[in-house]
Amino acid sequence: MKWHEAPLLPLSAALALGISLGTWAAAPAWLLIPGGLLVAVGACALALGRDGSAAAVLLTLAVVLGALRAATGPLPADHIARAALAPVVSVEGRLAEEPVRWAPDRTRLILDVDGLLDGDDRRSASGRLQVTLYGETAAVGEGQRVAVGLRLSRPRSFRNPGAFDYPAFLRREGILLVGTGSAESLVPLTPDEPPWPVRVKRWAVATIGAHLPDTSAALLAGLILGEKTRLPREADEAFRRAGVYHILAVSGFNVALLASSTFFVLAALGVPRRTTAVAAGVALAGFALVVGGQASVLRATVMGLLLLAAMLLDRESQLMNALALAALLLLVWRPGDLWDPGFQLSFAATAGIIYLTPAITRWLDGRGWPGWLATAVAVSVGAQAAVTPVMLAHFNQLSLVGIAANLVVVPLAAAGTTLGMLALLVALASAVAADVLFQALSLVLLALRATVWGAAAVPAAMVHLPAPSWAATLAWCGALALAPVLDTRRWPRVAAAACLAAALALSVWPWVRPGDGRLRVTFLDVGQGDAVLVELPEGPRLLVDGGPGGARRLDVGERVLAPFLWNRPAARVDAVAVTHSDSDHSGGLRAVLTRFRVGEVWENGRWGPGSEDTLRAVERSGACRRTLVAGQRIWLGAALLTVLNPDGTRPLDEPAPMGDNDESLVLRLDWRGFSLLLTGDLGRPGEERVLASHAPVRALALKVAHHGSRFSSGEEFLAATRAAVAVISVGARNPFRHPTPEALGRLEATGARIYRTDRDGAVILETDGATLWITRWASGTVERFELDPER
Repeated sequence: MKWHEAPLLPLSAALALGISLGTWAAAPAWLLIPGGLLVAVGACALALGRDGSAAAVLLTLAVVLGALRAATGPLPADHIARAALAPVVSVEGRLAEEPVRWAPDRTRLILDVDGLLDGDDRRSASGRLQVTLYGETAAVGEGQRVAVGLRLSRPRSFRNPGAFDYPAFLRREGILLVGTGSAESLVPLTPDEPPWPVRVKRWAVATIGAHLPDTSAALLAGLILGEKTRLPREADEAFRRAGVYHILAVSGFNVALLASSTFFVLAALGVPRRTTAVAAGVALAGFALVVGGQASVLRATVMGLLLLAAMLLDRESQLMNALALAALLLLVWRPGDLWDPGFQLSFAATAGIIYLTPAITRWLDGRGWPGWLATAVAVSVGAQAAVTPVMLAHFNQLSLVGIAANLVVVPLAAAGTTLGMLALLVALASAVAADVLFQALSLVLLALRATVWGAAAVPAAMVHLPAPSWAATLAWCGALALAPVLDTRRWPRVAAAACLAAALALSVWPWVRPGDGRLRVTFLDVGQGDAVLVELPEGPRLLVDGGPGGARRLDVGERVLAPFLWNRPAARVDAVAVTHSDSDHSGGLRAVLTRFRVGEVWENGRWGPGSEDTLRAVERSGACRRTLVAGQRIWLGAALLTVLNPDGTRPLDEPAPMGDNDESLVLRLDWRGFSLLLTGDLGRPGEERVLASHAPVRALALKVAHHGSRFSSGEEFLAATRAAVAVISVGARNPFRHPTPEALGRLEATGARIYRTDRDGAVILETDGATLWITRWASGTVERFELDPER
């Protein structure tokens, strides 16, 4: 590809650069002045025939406009985020999207607010809310006006190193507040009369579900409409592991099939070429309205319409220029899409196919590959190479079987999608004929599922790696940029090899870099739960608890623990300690036990109701299980761990009188001049039992028991520990109101410095044995203390 064939490419890159700058540093309104001057200068340069100067001015103007477009203006006076609200408020508004039911008793709504109710008074309001309702909701749909009682709050994310910034994501969607409430409070104010695209999508999903079994119906809905909410979790995971998840996202794949099918049918009927192009354009626009406004849909639709327009005008189409124009239009309309993984993946994959496929095809042709196979492999390799840094940055995923799997999966998906669209069209005329097509289609879907399951079952089909640095990403992109000219002269080969070597070296460095000689203890922000990672300077890692998880709950193991460990990077956890089986401590461990090599699992031997999934994961992990009791000592690297609880006197099958909290594993860690006491959810009776055993509870740092409950951290226990540092792992706005004033008062009376994950985010303790550094991740502040060798 020659650069003059895609003149819009540098312009779209300049706009993206401006959006990036405007996002990181809010662009002031006075930038409009130099923007206007640049327009005048550019016009003068063009008039004088100075194309280079005009191009430079135009690119600078694109940067300025991008920065202005990314800037957020002041909120309207009636915006709901400005209002002084009661703890629970009644909100009226219109549903912006179809409700999403994540579980039978949990529904998510996107609500465009138009009014607030205060008693009998109603006042106008504006803004968009994301609402989560608990319980069985009334049947409502997009476009319907509703009223609902909500508890509103600012969105929060898990504030850990490298964590996904959920509030920033919602801000880009125009959402500054989130609300929770009971499904019973949802009251429809108008009938459910959705716009025609919603009615078409509902009909299509219902028709598919009426003719196919649940799993096949969910798969076909994903292929045609991008509707994946009904896809079973196991099938969803298999598509990800096989590296073919992209076929479940509506994109250029669907658009190309729809356009080509339209052309084929109308051409067979003798319709003129230009009329066929117009009909295909109408079909693409209607399809985009039905499936929704995801970035991949809009990118594919805009490119398709541009190529059809070129056909109408008898102009030669340039795919890369069309891609650049699609990026320009989308970013001007929705600048926040620049940070959306779907936008990045869609544009990266398409750019890789356009730019790399010809060169790879030539290389394979020169080695005697059949033309059809060379093209198919080149397309798969080009897309995979381009999206690799994006997949690693957002999901820590690298598929090792995706290129091969796509060679089989894509043709099957194409056949399934085409037959599915045809069956839906036939269903408009005859349900019987449609059923025949759907039954034939079910065989294609079974073959597709079998292929995906086979690819996913390959050992190491997908590996998880740390997110690449900017330097590694740039080096990788440099190597790809040089790929098409490798056969022209020697220096591109040398430069590409250097870029590739740099990318690989920078990617390997996190695994091989020497340690800093420090013990590191990270109290992760996992909401209302516990998860503590202990890392020894010699390499061993101990994970104590895994945060919340389980049925109908956010799986902290998947969303927080696994990404954090991948980015450390850590492929192995030497030991996992389960202090007790409560879901806020053990629920998130299923992901760790299934996605990482775990050496040992330490437990108290008691697995209560609700912990069945975690227990099955423990049994399948192959890890050595050890039931610990007070008095045991375990060396982990150079650190000594002493078990202080449970005492082992109560039979494992005998219920504890005060519940499992007092049977929590209590571990004491000693390393050089540093000591840490990890207490699980130990309550007062458990504390008294530990003190009565004369266990060595005095420690420099204390993980406060039971999230700061008033039934834990008694005066006698705190007096015995004499901790200088107390860390409370607790969720913001939790329903238990932890930490309680009573527990905080007792901690403050001891003089301990108190750190809380709900306010400080992750709390990181680092020590070399002589100095202790404590980091509050949310604020980035670091405190330094010299350790007392006599303590």
